[in-house]
Amino acid sequence: MRILCIAVLLMFASADAARAQAPAFFTAFVLLGEGSDGATVPMVRSVAERMTACPVLRSSHGGPPVPMTPRTRPEGGQFDRVTVCEARYPVGEAASVFAGDRRIDLPAVSLGTPRRVVLVGDSGCKGDTPHKPQSCTGDGFAKVWPFGMLSDEEAGKRPDLIVHVGDYNYRGTDRGLSFPTRVTGYAEPYKASVYDTGDLDDEDVPELPIGAAYWSQNMRGSPNPDRWTNWRDDFFLPGARLLPAAPWLFARGNHELCSRAGPGWFYLLDVGSSLLGPGRGQRSCPPQTPADWRDGAWPSPPMPFAGQKFPTVLTPPFRVKLGTLVLVMVDSANAADAVLYNLEPYILQYRQIAGWLAADHTPTWLVTHRPIWGVVKRDKGGPIGLTPYGFINETQREALRRVFPDGLPNHVKVAIAGHMHRFQAIGFETRQPPHLAVGTGGMELSHVQPPPAPDDPRKPVRVKELDKADAWVVGLRDFAAMIMLPVDDGTWTSTLHGMAGEILAVCDSRWPGQGRQRSVCELR
Repeated sequence: MRILCIAVLLMFASADAARAQAPAFFTAFVLLGEGSDGATVPMVRSVAERMTACPVLRSSHGGPPVPMTPRTRPEGGQFDRVTVCEARYPVGEAASVFAGDRRIDLPAVSLGTPRRVVLVGDSGCKGDTPHKPQSCTGDGFAKVWPFGMLSDEEAGKRPDLIVHVGDYNYRGTDRGLSFPTRVTGYAEPYKASVYDTGDLDDEDVPELPIGAAYWSQNMRGSPNPDRWTNWRDDFFLPGARLLPAAPWLFARGNHELCSRAGPGWFYLLDVGSSLLGPGRGQRSCPPQTPADWRDGAWPSPPMPFAGQKFPTVLTPPFRVKLGTLVLVMVDSANAADAVLYNLEPYILQYRQIAGWLAADHTPTWLVTHRPIWGVVKRDKGGPIGLTPYGFINETQREALRRVFPDGLPNHVKVAIAGHMHRFQAIGFETRQPPHLAVGTGGMELSHVQPPPAPDDPRKPVRVKELDKADAWVVGLRDFAAMIMLPVDDGTWTSTLHGMAGEILAVCDSRWPGQGRQRSVCELR
């Protein structure tokens, strides 16, 4: 009897320990990366709050559980309450992640051509800012702001792949900082603009804070360093239903620069992992404070990293091969919008991509946060001849022109981006591939550019000499996500869906072309 009582006590003690390990917040998702051998590698990643031990992965086909391994936290303590773990994920079978008494079921992953791809971007929430404040509160996270509603809507559509084109964390990435006197040693608080290479779709406050000095939210003593709670509230909670629905591809946006939410990006979402093989390990941001700066005794005038290389990270492009489709992911976070800045690194990146495209003629989608061709107001981007329009992104466009003087190869079927907080679709009259910008995931929207005709707002607008080619542009100012349907011959169709699932636009890669006077999309 005594042995039986001890066994019962041990059983309840084990149950209590499991409950004690149950995380306050817990999610898991699959993301796709490129192995060092060029193969597509599915990985599972878990994110658990207030839990120190990693979960385990169990296949639906049985077999022993697979222990997950922890990723390295950023320094500084802002991510100490969240544990991120990962493991290789099986191909062709479903699996579940177990943490304490919590379980998340994940889908079977195919490396064949996806038939239903969800495209979303710029999904964060600005919050109570002095300029254009945006409410981030509401009746549950599915109704907080559009990303929560869109993620719930798309989760029920059984996608095969989800592509996020960047900018996940807005509430934690202010444009400016005010460093307190105890940090600087100055008589008054010191105000500085955070390093970015342009965010020129904000039509009311155009800014290009590259500057001569590099200021970072993650400098020692910053009043607003990157932290887990902002990532949780801006992306992981509202996306809770969508995260486990299908494998993900994550593009890095300019809000994920090392001067902004870069530490969390490399810990939570960046594809870099030792699971991909040699040379593909987890990346991190370099120190964001000059090594010789002392707290309370900053130099005057303050010029951090004056004459030194700015502590930025430009991650290399990678490919994901899925049947008869290749997706090339480009980190354009450091590509300046309206001026040529960081041009040489992007020339090198696109030369690497050119080598891939020359060796493999499989239909390819090019995915990058900042638009390669994005039409904006003339006073926001680089000029396009004598037209009334401006244009972003100058750095990527020039890099492409130098690497591909005759245009991208024919098997590049679309360029996909976000960054502009609206929907814009461009169809060229030349061999240039169509361009889609879907920055409509939740951030407060900007006005449509170029302005549509008042008598027929759905009619495409002709933009002459857009990168030496006439183009036809349509746009919308609606919160939305896109569903793309690839075809084995390289063509594709898509539909843009609003928050209630209504169709806002239909698209077909075959529509643009010489003399057709059509964009790649039609508005509904």
